[in-house]
Amino acid sequence: MTVKKTNLRKIDTLKLDKDIHPDPDWILGQVETIVRTCKAQCRVTKIQMCESRSKGIHLYVHVDPPIDARLGNYLQYLLGDDARRVDFNRARIESGLNGWNKLFEEPGARLRTIYERKDNSVIKGG
Repeated sequence: MTVKKTNLRKIDTLKLDKDIHPDPDWILGQVETIVRTCKAQCRVTKIQMCESRSKGIHLYVHVDPPIDARLGNYLQYLLGDDARRVDFNRARIESGLNGWNKLFEEPGARLRTIYERKDNSVIKGG
């Protein structure tokens, strides 16, 4: 699929809001899905996770090279980001808002690295 480009700043972090507390095995499957889905557009360098404010987890997917806002929102959609959030993000992008990709964390929320790519090797952490 071709995604029309914007004049907004490129992003280097995809943000996913998952309203579920997945089994640990499912997290590994999610990591594999993220890496494979992004592969055609960019390289995933790191994935971090934390508990969300309400009912699940947030994932932060660091990518290289940085990508266009519309492509970023599209990848977030493909990766299962909250549907309502995807629609809000699309409206923010269309209105030209550079700060379109927001997730809200509790003060003191701790990000845990669950995937990191160093050079050509892959390191999975937990």
